[in-house]
Amino acid sequence: MRRRRLLAALSTLPASLAGCGGRTGPVTDRPTETETTVPGPTATPLTETDPLPEPPESPSAADALAFVREYERVAVRNHLVEHAGDAPARRPEVGDPAATLVVESDAGFYLFGACSASAQYGERGGYGRNRHEVPHFVGRDGRHEVAPWSAVVCESAEEPYAAADADENAVDPGEEYGAEIHLFRFDGAAHDVSVFVDYLDDGAPRAVFSTTVEASADAPDPAYEYVLGDLAVREGTYRVTVDVAGASASDPDAVSTWTLSDPEAVSWTGLSVFVGDDGRPHVGLPDTGNDSLVPGPSLCARQLRHEE
Repeated sequence: MRRRRLLAALSTLPASLAGCGGRTGPVTDRPTETETTVPGPTATPLTETDPLPEPPESPSAADALAFVREYERVAVRNHLVEHAGDAPARRPEVGDPAATLVVESDAGFYLFGACSASAQYGERGGYGRNRHEVPHFVGRDGRHEVAPWSAVVCESAEEPYAAADADENAVDPGEEYGAEIHLFRFDGAAHDVSVFVDYLDDGAPRAVFSTTVEASADAPDPAYEYVLGDLAVREGTYRVTVDVAGASASDPDAVSTWTLSDPEAVSWTGLSVFVGDDGRPHVGLPDTGNDSLVPGPSLCARQLRHEE
């Protein structure tokens, strides 16, 4: 049995401005209101937005990373200006932007970007914006797409896959939720996406989870994030297979090995599936230890369990 629901629009989820935490808090690009001291008249204001950078032509991986960092810096800075309305954004503080490569494909690069910023607005007090693990595609042909998802759809196994011997489990399934996979759509939710998870250790491969995320014209956002949560707690090696029905790509499936051992490791929550505009799936892990660039842990499994 599986459970599936729209968790929330991200505008209703909490965020942490200071930490930019990916695995240390919920995934969100939501603005955070903070209590601050009203700035004095000498504060340097921001009054106009900056143009977003143009994507590079025929980029290398280094070019794509540099572009995403600059994009995130400008995007979060512009949020401060847009929030101000007719009032200036005073004492702006823009953090150092970050980016990481997740998948390099024939068509281009899938990356995550992150940056945070804050400012003060007279009697309105302070405002902060925390963008983290924002999915980007930077094409080798100079094309760029960004998926600032505004909703999270959760699906959870009834119980995470666990070993009978508790010593073989990374966490106690009764106390902590299991590993999860994140799906990001760049195809406008135009394709059915099937995901299969098999456990490979201890004999023949064993199917432990499968689902099909259906195409939908009523998806909450064309680039919404879909979380497959609480999938497994047993340590070991898994195979993740993604198949996209009706894809125009010549290779409509992807297979990746998924190793689980430490719930603090990137692999526990960071395994990411990207579906391109042609339906071609790609699977990868963020090449970083920076929490602001690693998806999860989502609140999906925990929220679903609390409903029982």
